[in-house]
Amino acid sequence: MTSGFFPLSVTFRRRVVSILLAVAIFALLAWLVALAEHRPVEEFYVQSLRGRWLRSMHPLGSVLIYAGVVTAIYLAATHVSHLILGRWNELPTTYRRMPVVIPLFIGFSIVGIVAMRIVHFIGAETLFHLMAGTYHRPVLRHMVLLFVDMNGSTAVAERLGPLETRSLIGKFLFDISKPIIDHDGEIYVYKGDGLIALWTWSKAIRANAVLRAVDAMFAAVARETVEYQRRFGVVPGFRVGIHGGSVVVSEQGDTKRSIGIYGDTINVAARMEDAAKAHGVACVISDVVAQALDRRTDRLLPIGTEAIEGISVPMGILEYRPVAGS
Repeated sequence: MTSGFFPLSVTFRRRVVSILLAVAIFALLAWLVALAEHRPVEEFYVQSLRGRWLRSMHPLGSVLIYAGVVTAIYLAATHVSHLILGRWNELPTTYRRMPVVIPLFIGFSIVGIVAMRIVHFIGAETLFHLMAGTYHRPVLRHMVLLFVDMNGSTAVAERLGPLETRSLIGKFLFDISKPIIDHDGEIYVYKGDGLIALWTWSKAIRANAVLRAVDAMFAAVARETVEYQRRFGVVPGFRVGIHGGSVVVSEQGDTKRSIGIYGDTINVAARMEDAAKAHGVACVISDVVAQALDRRTDRLLPIGTEAIEGISVPMGILEYRPVAGS
């Protein structure tokens, strides 16, 4: 039997309805979870603090868990859709197809999961710009850069040894990365026991997002104090340097391509992190960025001026005192 207007069989239309119903079920479940936790829909369990064990486990293990969960959801949705559509009697036919359908479904799921892991390694925004050719030619951008470096990592490495030190640094970088992303920043590069993060100028200063990211980073490490003490016997301290200005953004490399940032701004941002170490404070921010912030805060305290190599006029710098409980 076919429709008079669209030449589609009843079987085909039922399959379409089943697919749409399954999609609706998945969307409803996601919405209910988001509503229960008062979070945006995109913040699922895996990206939350409770899902950190899955994000940090061995890739093969996480792929198998992802594939198992997706398959279980598929099976549940299949049964629910048959029940709602009143096609319970067709389940035996569905079961006979499962030895073929489920391996295909798992295969496609694994391919999708591997693709997502690749995106996580490269970064979704970086991948988009590489594919779109945004920076195929050099582009001038106005950005804010944040340098992070762990305190006393050499002494820690001497006490813990190379393997335990690597585990400590890995956990530290893992803990401070999410607060940066949550406050509209991007991880530009991981460097030894630290990282470089960046914001577009407007995003960094809007509602003091860059400073709120610093607060959240210190809070993230503070939350893990017990775990750091249990595993390593030490809680890592770190310092932060912030500066912003014009940078040149361009693709770099050939067989392995990436997006590079060039200009004096990145060198000055590195000097802000050095200044934090020299003055014994947690965070130093250049006066250029401090003056542009949306909201003035009493946790910004003037330090003085800093002589920057290659810049004729000393730059004003301020201490920012983060609140670890933010």
